[in-house]
Amino acid sequence: MIYFLASQIPALKEFSHKERLAIVADSLELLSAQERILMNILKLLLITPLFLLLVRFEGWSMLPWLLLAGIAYPILVLPVRHYFASMHLEQAIQTHKKGS
Repeated sequence: MIYFLASQIPALKEFSHKERLAIVADSLELLSAQERILMNILKLLLITPLFLLLVRFEGWSMLPWLLLAGIAYPILVLPVRHYFASMHLEQAIQTHKKGS
């Protein structure tokens, strides 16, 4: 399943918005170096065509495309981030519950 928001992840339903973001961040910190590199390469592959499209425009005609890129960036990147966070989500939730 593709999750665009942390609130869509079933394991995080019981937590507040702030707690969800902290748990996802903690989960991403638990990634190994290889997993981080893979995640960043995937994100780069997804956003590169978008920014290559921006090179074609100049001046004020670039403005709508910049706005589109600003909206598309999180739509493209967040599902990858949440997928990799889900790998260590249970451990991050346990750590969060111990700390609370």
